[in-house]
Amino acid sequence: MSFNLTGGNPRAHRIRVYLFGTTVVQEGMPVCYDNSTTNWHGGSMTLGEITESTTTAEGSQNEGKYIRVEIPNADNVGMFAGVVAKGSPGLGKAGPSAIDIYVPNGAVVPVLTDLNCLADRTILAIQTGEEELGVPLETDSRAVAIARETYDRGTAGLILAELCPERFVFQDMGGTALSVDDASTTTGTMVNHINLNFLGTSSYQKGLYCKGTIGAAGSCVYGMWKFRTVLNAAAKDNVHPLCVNLHLTENATIPAVPATEHGTTAIYATVETASTAGAAYHAGDLSDGDFSMLYGGYYVKATGGNPNQFYWFHFNHNSADGYDTPNGLIACQRKADIGMVTCTGASEWGIPIVVDATPYWIQVRSART
Repeated sequence: MSFNLTGGNPRAHRIRVYLFGTTVVQEGMPVCYDNSTTNWHGGSMTLGEITESTTTAEGSQNEGKYIRVEIPNADNVGMFAGVVAKGSPGLGKAGPSAIDIYVPNGAVVPVLTDLNCLADRTILAIQTGEEELGVPLETDSRAVAIARETYDRGTAGLILAELCPERFVFQDMGGTALSVDDASTTTGTMVNHINLNFLGTSSYQKGLYCKGTIGAAGSCVYGMWKFRTVLNAAAKDNVHPLCVNLHLTENATIPAVPATEHGTTAIYATVETASTAGAAYHAGDLSDGDFSMLYGGYYVKATGGNPNQFYWFHFNHNSADGYDTPNGLIACQRKADIGMVTCTGASEWGIPIVVDATPYWIQVRSART
C-alpha cells in the first residue's frame, strides 16, 4: 500500500459556490456570503452564469444566502465563506461564475495576501473591497487566518495559512450591532459566560489573561482594552459600564500582610518598568512624558437639562445594614508615595497637587486636634 503525501491538506474541505459580481477569480482570494440576496431560483444558466428571475421573501429560506458569495464589503464581513481553492472553476476569468472554496475549518491552505508574513504569528484579515487578506482593521474588517509560512509578499501572492476565524472574537455585523431580542423582560440576559472554580493553591490563578504589546511607534490613545456602553433609551435603573466585585463568603479569610505592602483589593493597577533576567527593573528614556495611575474625564452636554449632581467619586458602605465602618479614605505605605512633606507644624504635612500646571498643597495633620 502506498500513500500520497503531496495531495494537499486532508483536513481542507472544499465546496462549490456561486461568485456574484465581475471580480477576476484568483486562487486564495477571500469571499463572503451574500447575506442580502433575495434571488436564486427560477432563472436560467448560460456558460456558468445564472440569471435569476424569482424573488424569495425573507423567511422563505433563500438558498442564495449560503450559495452566493462576493468580495468582502462593509455588509458581509461577518459572513466569511472561505478562500478560492486550488484548481477551482473560473480561475483567471471574471465572474459571475461557479467556484470552489476552502471553508474555514482550521485547515492549512494557500491564501492570497500582500503582507510580510511570519509563520505561526501574522494575523490575516478580510477587508472591505480587498481581494487579498491584509491586516485586521478597526472597521469593516475581520481576522480570519494565521500565516503558516515566513515570507514577505510585497505584492499579492500565495501563502500557506490556517483558516481559523473562530480563534478571534468577532461579534458584529459590518458595524451593525448584533441584537438580543426583547422576548424576556424580567430575567437578566447574557451573551458570553465564563464561570470557573480554581481548586489549586497557586498564588497566580487567572480566569482571563490579555496582553497587548506596542512594538512600534504606535499608541493606544483610547485604551488597549476598551469597553463602551451606549445608553440609547430611558434607563430603568442605574447604568454601570464596568462592575468589579470581590465576594467574600463565610469560608473566606484574608492573609495578614506587612504594613509596607498592599492588602486584598477589588482592583489592582500598576504602572511599572520591565525587568530582564539578572538585571534590575528598568525602562528607556521617559523624560518627555507624564504618568497617571487613573484618568477621569467628564464630557457631558445635555439639551434637555444637565444631571442633578456630578461627582468624581462616590463612596457608600451602607452602614445602616450593619457593615463594618471603613478606617479611612485612603491608605499609603509611605509618605514619599504621595510626595508628602512637612509644613509649619511638627504634626502638619502637605500633599502636593497640580492645578493648571501650578503646584498647590493640601494640608493634613497627624493628630485629630
